[in-house]
Amino acid sequence: MSYFVVVPGALVPASIAPRLLARAKLPRLARKLQRALVEEPVHMSGDGAAHLDWLWSRFGAPAARPVTAPYAWRALNHASALEMPSDQPIWHADPVHFAFARDHILVAGFDRASAIAPDESRELAAEAAALLAGFGASLRVLDASHWFLSFDPPWQQITTVAFDAALGRSLERVLPAGDAAARWRKLLTEVQIAWHQHPVNRRREAAGVQTINGLWLHGGGAWRELPRRAFGAVATDDAVVRGWALASGVAPSALLPLEGKPAGDTASLVYLPLLHPLASQNEWDGWLDALLQLDARIEDHVAHAFAHGSGEVVLVLTGREVVRSVSLRRSDTARIWRRNSIAELFSEPEPS
Repeated sequence: MSYFVVVPGALVPASIAPRLLARAKLPRLARKLQRALVEEPVHMSGDGAAHLDWLWSRFGAPAARPVTAPYAWRALNHASALEMPSDQPIWHADPVHFAFARDHILVAGFDRASAIAPDESRELAAEAAALLAGFGASLRVLDASHWFLSFDPPWQQITTVAFDAALGRSLERVLPAGDAAARWRKLLTEVQIAWHQHPVNRRREAAGVQTINGLWLHGGGAWRELPRRAFGAVATDDAVVRGWALASGVAPSALLPLEGKPAGDTASLVYLPLLHPLASQNEWDGWLDALLQLDARIEDHVAHAFAHGSGEVVLVLTGREVVRSVSLRRSDTARIWRRNSIAELFSEPEPS
């Protein structure tokens, strides 16, 4: 039985990896990683969220691009999911912060100090919903950070970039494309104008926290059963991964919170997104602090997996475009000829 631990944002640009990783502290894992079996890096063909591409393919999904919204919708609120036919496309419409850089605008998430409060979400959603309705769009808000859109009639000719892929990148490079893209830009502009002087953003600006000044459309599609039950148990708080797991046939009782530890005689998945928000926004000091936390958590999972009969723990380390799998086994301590470099293990190779 294999035990997979997926770590988005673990691979950093090759240009900074030697300097950054020289400062890394991995007191529990350093020796295991040096002796581990490392597979050749795999370049994914997606839009810059390699962890989503890897998981989507692992579940045997038929579409080339990951469809996330309908799966997150069902995982977050089964009762609400029943309100929408399974064949109706649904999209994420995440509230975001567009940050102004020197000569461009960046897609940014919210740091802990700027997290959206439930009352702020309700006020802004009420303002946006009326505008969206004029474009044939219905807004459904499940909580402060999970907003969804459906269109009547459905928008077909639009290609979007996952928020995880857009985070930290220039807005112009990742905006939706296709026949309906201009329509979305007009809609987005209307929402931005309405929110610009909204009392919520005035209060946030006065408090010195990030304003909520945009929506990010992504992950649209219709719900379908996924053909491959790649994992018998999954531990994660991520709504998309939980939705994919359920759609692949993972039993609800085997869907664990992030702090849970899978046990059983089938392959298990632990999804640890601790590093990704920091890597996406080049917050490397914070990334190093999070890596130290990750060291303890992975070591805990390794000990648990081996104690419950797993033959190996596979660390799936991902960057924007690349996935590197590192297999940890009990017998690795005897592989004294292996001398894996920590800097190389956590480095994202440049495209060839």
